[in-house]
Amino acid sequence: MFTHRSVDGQTNFPLLRHAVRKNRMARYRYELTSRPFTPGGESLAPTVTSSMKQSRKHDVISRHITNNKGYNWNELFAISGTVIPAVSLPVFAVTAFSAVVVVLNTYTSIFKPWLPNSTVMMTVLGVVLGLLLVFRTNTAYERFMEGRRLWGTVIVNLRNLSRLIWIGVHSKTGHLTPEEFNQKRCAMNLLMAFAAASKHYLRDEDEVDYEDLAPFISHISDFSADRMLTFRADDGRVVPLDITHHLASYVAVCRTKDHIDINVQGLMNTAINALVDCFTNFERVRTTPVPLAYASLLKQIVMIYVVALPFQIVAQTSWVTIPIVFLGSFCLIGIESIGTEIENPFGYDANDLPMDQFCEDFRRETHALMSRTTRIACEEWGEAYAFTAVPEVYKAQKEDGCASAATENVGGSVIPDKVDVVVKM
Repeated sequence: MFTHRSVDGQTNFPLLRHAVRKNRMARYRYELTSRPFTPGGESLAPTVTSSMKQSRKHDVISRHITNNKGYNWNELFAISGTVIPAVSLPVFAVTAFSAVVVVLNTYTSIFKPWLPNSTVMMTVLGVVLGLLLVFRTNTAYERFMEGRRLWGTVIVNLRNLSRLIWIGVHSKTGHLTPEEFNQKRCAMNLLMAFAAASKHYLRDEDEVDYEDLAPFISHISDFSADRMLTFRADDGRVVPLDITHHLASYVAVCRTKDHIDINVQGLMNTAINALVDCFTNFERVRTTPVPLAYASLLKQIVMIYVVALPFQIVAQTSWVTIPIVFLGSFCLIGIESIGTEIENPFGYDANDLPMDQFCEDFRRETHALMSRTTRIACEEWGEAYAFTAVPEVYKAQKEDGCASAATENVGGSVIPDKVDVVVKM
């Protein structure tokens, strides 16, 4: 029996992973091809199957903006999602060092000849350190907010494209053929795939057989079940950009078939260009870290400051030096760690952007849009809520089918002489 072992009897892990991946893709290919196509049926989007790879769970810490202006005690005592786990070890190490300094200063005279009589050096160094920390945290937060703004722009353009494609693409001579309707569904699937593909790309996840991505690009020959088995991003293929290429091709085909006019084509291409622009900015934020020289110097200055602090104050504060150093090191190391935590907002940390939620919300919105008719007819609207009194002329038109003599017809629209406003309480 084949046991995935090499000649020397050791387990061949690359071959084993390849076999597992092949088995998973075989099940996915069967499940994908066994689903019947129903142009007007209930299933308007690909079905996620159990054989697809699931994304790593992102335990994001939700913090919602509310109208409650009271003091939030939960944030005061929170540990999960804060920098406390990250800074605990260095803070306790510095505190233990300060305790050793206090003990030696109290029971011996080894440090007394070397202790400074002034704290001017710590004051000057503290000012410089404060400026560096402010710049570090502001730079990191700017990167975090830029990532959020870019995701907002991506969702806006995806929503516009979904509306223009699902409602704007139609046949002027009648209904779309089953093939044309299938192409429209495929284009809608590509919109959902773009969000998921961007998320995985930003997390350095090169494979494409994820449950929130593979079903929505399986209709493309480049990402068929067979080719997903050997797909890697090392060959220069960028999945989000490939998706925009296929979307642009679909827009061109719709214009050729006269399913959209030139204005709608311009709007669609503008939205696609905006998606490419946002993705390029994603890459800029993701691949441009804070320079190593700056980040390393800041850590070094923080550590020098907190290590030298007990020598500066032990002569005046004695045993109180220990809690002072503990609080000071916690504040300084914690602020520096915050910059490191949020400078890359696209990962799996608790304070990173909830990209899984962004993609899931858009997928649900798109499924809701695809579940309704592709042509929203205003002729099917009912009576409008009227906060003004309906002029008699319109009542007469509705009853007689002709305009009243008391009105003037300008440009084909009926203009009443006077409208009495009646506000309903």
